[in-house]
Amino acid sequence: MSAPEVEALLAGPAGRAVLAELVGLDLFRELGEPVPGGVRLVQDGTAPAGRRRGKAAPAGQRRGAPDARAGELIAAAVSAADLGELASCRDRLLLLSAVANVIEGRQAAAGPYLAAARNALGPVAEALVIAPAARWWWEPVNRSGQRWAGAEGTALPRGAALAAAVQRIAAAEAQEELDAARGQFWQLRRRHPISISWWSAPLGGTVFTTTGPIETLPAVELGCVEDSAGEEVREVWAVEIDPGARVREIGGPADWARLAAEFPRDVTASRQHDWDSWTGQESTWVLPDWPAVSREWDGVHVSVSGYLSASGFAIAAGNASTLLAGWEPDQALWLKDVFAKAEYVAPWRGSPGSDALPDVTPPWQRHRAGQPPD
Repeated sequence: MSAPEVEALLAGPAGRAVLAELVGLDLFRELGEPVPGGVRLVQDGTAPAGRRRGKAAPAGQRRGAPDARAGELIAAAVSAADLGELASCRDRLLLLSAVANVIEGRQAAAGPYLAAARNALGPVAEALVIAPAARWWWEPVNRSGQRWAGAEGTALPRGAALAAAVQRIAAAEAQEELDAARGQFWQLRRRHPISISWWSAPLGGTVFTTTGPIETLPAVELGCVEDSAGEEVREVWAVEIDPGARVREIGGPADWARLAAEFPRDVTASRQHDWDSWTGQESTWVLPDWPAVSREWDGVHVSVSGYLSASGFAIAAGNASTLLAGWEPDQALWLKDVFAKAEYVAPWRGSPGSDALPDVTPPWQRHRAGQPPD
């Protein structure tokens, strides 16, 4: 495993938060302080703490600069963990649980502290990247084993209907940007306290995405979601991707920046209020123009490592900026029907998110707590 993979985990706020989660760090409890309210996604300390799709907290409500005591607690948690156990971990669901917890907001308030103590998290990153259970985090889309998990009563979209839907939804998003530029967006905001356009999710979070299966979980997306609505039923299909399908891989911020810069769609009017507040910078904002992308690529895949290293902060894209938000780890967006095979598997019932993953103390944390391993 190379040094760049370690650096990628340390460079972004989501990656650092997963490293903290893996060593069992509960920073504010150990500091004896309440967790600041209104925090949802992980941040790096450069922007006001805000809630996804909600109003960002004013800068004056932010915590102060990370203090020495927090840094000492982070270093102590890393030192106490049995990183050898982490490095030899073969339980993929156990490691994915840490990712799921971070997606749901764990460690979000600790973002500024983790940024300041990134060097202390280095040994955790080094152990994680050699763990057999994490090897797939850096792999491209698994073409032979994808899972589509649609809403109850729905079927996997196929053929020309899929391409037509891409065009239809892209047109709706373009209209939203036009309405925002004309000032109608702000009228809508006055009627709706929740932001209308926060995500850079693929095509507005529609059903044209898949993730891979993982152990007993039918699809990664069933364990990694930001806003679970509680128990629901999903229709799960097994999908094989044509070997000749052109898939653009997003393995980090540079990959997302290149995609957005090559196929830019200006979303400044609809996103600037939230994204300026969230990232702490004013910018022209762009996202990929999906119909344009579809002329050269059949799909786009964000690996687990790509998600952890690129999500939640402003990324330069040419003369503009972009943001990876609303995607999920190991998620592939399909712009055309390149499914060589699709078979219905079964309905899945449960609560998507961390509830669908193991809730156990990892062995490297049990050692820290003085508990014997299983």
